[in-house]
Amino acid sequence: MLKKETQKLIHDYLKSHSLSQPLEIGKNNILSFHWANDKLSTGYVKNLYESEGQKEAKRREELERELYSLKETPIWLMSRHGQLKSDLYNLYLCYLDPRLRTQWFELEEILVSMNHEAGPFQSLKSMRWLDKDIYARFIYHKMITSWVPQRSFRLSLDIPLEIRAGGSPFGVLNGKIHQISTHGLVLHLASYGQAKEWHDYEEIIFLKKELSLVHESGIETCLKAQEWTSALENFTLNGKDFSDLISESINGQGGREYFVFIPFNKITLLSIKSHEQCMKNLLSIFHETQDTIHKYIEAA
Repeated sequence: MLKKETQKLIHDYLKSHSLSQPLEIGKNNILSFHWANDKLSTGYVKNLYESEGQKEAKRREELERELYSLKETPIWLMSRHGQLKSDLYNLYLCYLDPRLRTQWFELEEILVSMNHEAGPFQSLKSMRWLDKDIYARFIYHKMITSWVPQRSFRLSLDIPLEIRAGGSPFGVLNGKIHQISTHGLVLHLASYGQAKEWHDYEEIIFLKKELSLVHESGIETCLKAQEWTSALENFTLNGKDFSDLISESINGQGGREYFVFIPFNKITLLSIKSHEQCMKNLLSIFHETQDTIHKYIEAA
C-alpha cells in the first residue's frame, strides 16, 4: 500500500525539484537520496528528459545555467611553455575529457591559480582546486544527456562521529557517516592528517555523537532517522586498515573535504548483540529502504 505523503515526496522530487539537489527525507535532516545514486531513478529522470520536451528542458537549463556561470570565474594555467588564461567551466570540461586528464592532470609541472595571474599557483595534479559539488553537477548533466556508468543504490546520511585512536578521548578526529551502500560506508572527514599516525593502533573506535531527534510521521519506518541511527551501531577498525583506506581514498580528492570508503568486511559493529546480527539488521533496513524508494519510482 503506497503512502500518499511518501508518494508525493518522491514524485515531486523526481519530476520537479532541481537536478542538482538531493531529496531530504524526514524532519531530522539525517537521511537523503539523490536520483543519480541509483540506476532506476537515473533511468527515470533521463527518460523524463527525453520524453517530456519543454517542461523537462527547464530543469536541464537551470542546471546548465549553474554550470555556465563558472565561465565568469577566471583561472590561470602555467607550464614551462608559458601561461594561459581560461575559466573554471573549461577546467572542469578538460578534467572530464579522458584524453586531457591523462595529458594535463597527471603532470606535476602544470600549475593552476584560482586567484590571479601572479598566483599563488598550485599543482593541477594535486586536485586541491576540485570542488565536489561543482564536479557532481557536470556529472548530473552528463547522465541525462549522454551515457556514464550507472551507480548501484546508495543513500546519503548525516550522522556525526567521534573517531578515537585506541579509544582515547584525546586527539579526537571528527567526521560523519556520509553514505551507505551494500558494500560499506563512506565517511566525511574534516581533516585526516593525524590519522596517518594511527597505523600502529590495534583498533580505532568510531562513536556516534548524541542527536536530538524529532518524531517523524507519514513516511515508512525505514525512512525515519530513528531507525537508521539505531541500526548504525558504533564500530571499530584496525589502525593499519584505517590508515591504508585513507591513503587509497584521499588520493586525487583535492584539499577541502575528504571522503573515505570503509568496507563492511573491515569493521566490527559494537553492541550487546553479535556483529553478525547487527550487520544483518543494518543491511535489512538498507534493502528495505531501497525497495521502498524503488516502489514509489515504479509507481511514478
